[in-house]
Formats: sequence, structure tokens, C-alpha cells
Amino acid sequence: MTRLPIWHSALEVPAELGETAVSIGNYDGVHRGHRFVLDQLRRHAEARSLSPVALTFWPHPRHVMGSPEATPLLTGHEDRDRLLLLAGLHGVLDLEFTLDFARHSPEEFVRIFLVEGLRAKCVVLGEDALFGRANAGNIDTMRELGEKYGFEVVTAPDLGPEGTGTGRISSSGIRRDVLAGDVRAANEALGRLHTVTDEIHHGFRRGRELGFPTANLGPRPQGLIPADGVYAGYATVTAQDPSHAGDEPLAGAPATISIGTNPTFEADGAPRRTVEAYVLGDHDLHLYGDTVRLEFVEFQRPTLKFDSIDALVEQMAEDVEVTRRTLEAERSRSDLGS
Repeated sequence: MTRLPIWHSALEVPAELGETAVSIGNYDGVHRGHRFVLDQLRRHAEARSLSPVALTFWPHPRHVMGSPEATPLLTGHEDRDRLLLLAGLHGVLDLEFTLDFARHSPEEFVRIFLVEGLRAKCVVLGEDALFGRANAGNIDTMRELGEKYGFEVVTAPDLGPEGTGTGRISSSGIRRDVLAGDVRAANEALGRLHTVTDEIHHGFRRGRELGFPTANLGPRPQGLIPADGVYAGYATVTAQDPSHAGDEPLAGAPATISIGTNPTFEADGAPRRTVEAYVLGDHDLHLYGDTVRLEFVEFQRPTLKFDSIDALVEQMAEDVEVTRRTLEAERSRSDLGS
């Protein structure tokens, strides 16, 4: 298996990478605003015959310096780095963020990771970028250090909601949309479908008993879980168990995704918030341990409590039809725009 160009220390950066153009950030979501900056990074790198690279961190600095609950992340670690590479970069220097790491002065950070580690000759930053101990370094600091260590500093303007260069697309704004269930607005800002990924876990098997077998995620998937409700989306399953490797792949299959505590069955025990997907069509979802990626297209309805199982089954059948119509309309819009 080919190893992806993701490095976790300056010592891992290969010499054959050569001199680089670098952009620094957390890149949660790798949204349209991030990719606007990365596009500029690639253009500047090409013009100077440099390799475009992102320097990023994990865990998110706010999770180390503050509270993880205060900043729920749009994307998991692996998904974030994969999306960065898909943006056309030659590599990602993904550094572990710790309290010790946070003690690097701005100049130490630049010298160790940009100059010595990545051999940077061009650094692309937003005007409000901060770095180094106590965020003491800013764009002016970077320019001063660029003069000292021999690299150019280029500023990247923000991408506005309509791509005008005014305003700003932010990870925090997209988080608010996802947590409110407005995945359509989140997708517009992301420039792709919001995604949640996890291994397939054992559920309560209620869906199978009702004629709607589901793929169930665990309690801590990669990616931010939207508000409770029913959504139209897509499911992709990747085999992790060697015994499943020969099975027909499930890629981008239409799915009705349910998030919530299943209030109709609350008498069965303590409520547990679940994420489960019914894949439209005839599919075997007994692939426990395999990886499922759920992509969210549209919110359909809130979570409801039903007076009877029959009423629930009738609503689930209607949910599937709404999903089918929603995704057909979405594909029609995409075809017209292509």
C-alpha cells in the first residue's frame, strides 16, 4: 500500500520534496474558504517551482488549551488530512499539538518547522493569522522572520459567501449550521456534502425487525453529528474485515439517515442517541467492523414519537420515498449545473 505524504514531525519530511510553499492552519472541514487559500498556495508554488504543503495540527489547539466540548470538529483527523491532499497539495505536515509544543516562540516555530523542516521559500497566510507561544506572532512577525530566514510572505484574502472576496466562510459558522440541522447551508459553505464516518456497530436490530435494516454508527464517529432528525443522504461502506473484501462495494448509495434517541421505544431502557442509515435497495448491512461514510444532503423532518409500531413503519416508508425524491431532485440540479 502506497503511503500517503502525511508527516508527523519535521524529521519525516523527505528531502526529495525540495523547497516548499506553505500554508498554516487547523483546516477544520477543509471548506470553500480553506480551499480558496489552498488554491492560491498552489498557484504561488507553481509560479516559483515549489512544492505546496499544508502545516496543520492535531488535536485542535482549542481542545488542548481549552475544552473539546466548546469546539466540536466538523471533520475527524484522517478525513481532514485526506481532504487537504485532495486539494492538490504535495504533502501535509500534521504536528501533534501539546502544551509543550504551544511553548514554541514565534521564531522557534518558524525556524524549526518552516525553515529547517519544510525548507519554505513562500508562506501563504490570512491577514489575521496568529502563531507561536500565546499567539504572539502575527502577519507582521512572519514578514520580519521571512526577511531574516529568506522566504516570501503572501497574504490570502478571505472568501466571502458568494466567492466575492468579502465577508468570510468560517468553520464555526458551518458548525452552527450542522448543529441546527441545516446541512444544506453547511454543504454550500463546505463545497461538498457534510460527512460523518465510523465503523458499523451493532444496534438494537429494531430496523431489521421492522423491514428497514440499518447501518449503525458508534457513539463517537469522525465528523460532527447534525441535529436530531431524519435526513436524505448517501452511504459508502469500505471493507475492513478481510472476509468482506470480495463483497460488492457499497459506494454512494441513497440512504435515509436517522439521528436521535428513538422516543417510540423509550420504554425499552435509558435513551441513547444513535446515528443509523437505511440504504435504499437490497443491501446486506451485516458488515460489522467495516467503515461507513454517511453524506448528508437535506433535512427531512424532526424526530417524532409514534403511538404505535404500525404508525412508525408507515412513516419510515414515507421517509424513504421522500429521500428518493429529494436525491433525484438533487441529481437533476447537479446535472443542469454541470
